[in-house]
Amino acid sequence: MREGKGNVALEEVPIPEIRPDEVLMKVWAAGVCGSDLLIEDDRHFYRAPVTLAHEFSGVAHEVGRDVKGIRVGDRIVGDIETPTGWLGVTRDGAYAPYMSMPEDVCYKVPDDFDLDHAALTELVTAIVHIMQERTSVKAGDFVVIVGPGPMGLMGLQFARMRGASTVALIGLRKDNKRLEVGRQLGADHILYSDEHPEREIMELTDGHAIDCAKRAYEGRGGRGVIAFISLWGEPVTLNLDQVSLGQLDIHGCWSWNGPETWRRAVDLVTRNAFDFDPMITGRYELEAWQTAFKNLREGLDIKALIYPNGRDWL
Repeated sequence: MREGKGNVALEEVPIPEIRPDEVLMKVWAAGVCGSDLLIEDDRHFYRAPVTLAHEFSGVAHEVGRDVKGIRVGDRIVGDIETPTGWLGVTRDGAYAPYMSMPEDVCYKVPDDFDLDHAALTELVTAIVHIMQERTSVKAGDFVVIVGPGPMGLMGLQFARMRGASTVALIGLRKDNKRLEVGRQLGADHILYSDEHPEREIMELTDGHAIDCAKRAYEGRGGRGVIAFISLWGEPVTLNLDQVSLGQLDIHGCWSWNGPETWRRAVDLVTRNAFDFDPMITGRYELEAWQTAFKNLREGLDIKALIYPNGRDWL
């Protein structure tokens, strides 16, 4: 990515030289994130020139002399937040055959673990952060997830793990493919945001949602919890009177709580707690990155993986 809208291109770059505390990873798979599309549109922060992709998995190809916990051949994933920048955003990421990162942000996965699944670990850290560390979804909760993208589909699975009694997934009519995957993954109810789902939500909660709305309107507090993890790319308008009168807890969620969240996420992923296969609908060689981006923009894929080294070397 170079400066300015639409300036994403495939270029030759040298293999990174690692420092003593770093690992050189041979990239297996890199997930295409919505933020990559926003960067292409110049609507998300980045530092150019930079190689994109912050969702990834791979194999340790070389380790620095001070690296103690990672060996050549280990299968690894990694936290994107390093002391010298965010991988794929302000420091070179995984849309390349090789990527370097500090040992401190590397996490091993089992030698026989599916690296396609491992590539989605970063998304799981965000879900753990929003639904366990920030909002603490618990047994008996009624959870409404707006948006049937990869985060929403993993969020509904995690809500189930946390004991939510009912999970409703909301999307547009044009999202039917994704919504049906959500149904497969455990959504109790599928609702359409372009058909005013408020009434259905109220019916599903036996009128509790109606009571919450009435209490909020009267200034007695609905006491709902709302969490945002989306990147909007532009300003939005919010009626703060409704927040105050409804005593709503609103959580902005970004990133995670460092190693603690990552350890939780790696444990969940490697125990196969999530079903990733219905979500991974597109697999592309690096040379076909434009097709991958286009298909995601058009809603043809749910989650796309790019393989900078192909798929025949492991």
